Amino acid sequence: MKKMFLYYFRRRLPLLIILMIAMAIMTIIIQSQSSYINYEQSGEGYRVETAGQTNPFIYLSIILSVIVTIIPVLEFSFKMKRRSVDLYYSLPIKRIKLYICKYFVGIAEFLILYIPQWLISFIWLATIPSVSNIFDLSYSIYFMLASIGYGILIYSFLTFFYSMGNTLVDGIIFMALASCFLPTLMNVMYSLILGANFSDRTFYMRFFFIYSPLFDISGKLHSNMISGTYEGINILGIVLNIALAILASIAFFFIHSEKNNAELVGDESDTIFGYKLFIPLYMITSFKLISSSISALWVFIGLAGYLVYCIYRKSFRIKRNDIITLGVSIIIGLLIAIFV
Repeated sequence: MKKMFLYYFRRRLPLLIILMIAMAIMTIIIQSQSSYINYEQSGEGYRVETAGQTNPFIYLSIILSVIVTIIPVLEFSFKMKRRSVDLYYSLPIKRIKLYICKYFVGIAEFLILYIPQWLISFIWLATIPSVSNIFDLSYSIYFMLASIGYGILIYSFLTFFYSMGNTLVDGIIFMALASCFLPTLMNVMYSLILGANFSDRTFYMRFFFIYSPLFDISGKLHSNMISGTYEGINILGIVLNIALAILASIAFFFIHSEKNNAELVGDESDTIFGYKLFIPLYMITSFKLISSSISALWVFIGLAGYLVYCIYRKSFRIKRNDIITLGVSIIIGLLIAIFV
């Protein structure tokens, strides 16, 4: 498996170098336009240095999010092309070892693309005059460690759901649906358990996207870096997303990798961890996202559910079971939206 890892990694290396250089140039441009320190004049005529508005961790969070979203598509799109999947599955290696190898190649690609961007940002910040008087740069190292750890979890989560699709489109849709489902669920939970109103529910939803803990941590560490004081973070959002990512990783290795069939390439993605799971759950929870004052928009949620079923079945004629599931889900969702 070591030889296979090195083989796949070497094949990707030229592309990685090109991407790393392009991202490094973009990082340098962003850093050059950022204002980390403000210079003001005091009443006595002295120059006063204060922390600027720019959070150096936000850009790194964005670039990390893009990297860990693209890599699953690069590494596992082979299983959605008949020619490539026949080649890979004919190799004299157990399928789970093939998936483990591709998984760790993806992690190596993530580290190669991300760490240089963090290093450029750190060096740029460290070379600013008088920076040590305003910034505690140790928090930059804390952010690097936290972001790499959580970035691997995001990558694992997205890899599982992307690889459940039998087509490129289905895989990307599964990633999007999986990433955004927890906020819609928590929207209902805040209403059911805490009795939160519409504005409070929509505010707290932002903590539960799969990418949210990364930006939450970046904001809090930046606050600590410039003031030396600790601010609380949304522990629930972090814990739930970490738990989901770990479960997805386990499912990827022990459920999914041995059950792929080359004959299903390009066919309906008829997996329980795809449309079968997400369409009913979104229908049940999404009606609560719309304020009752504009409940006329509820019809668009039902229509969206039908259209996603059409994508699932690759036809405007969906199956009877789909119609029944969609109808029951809409009824439950409306009851929750009206009475919960």
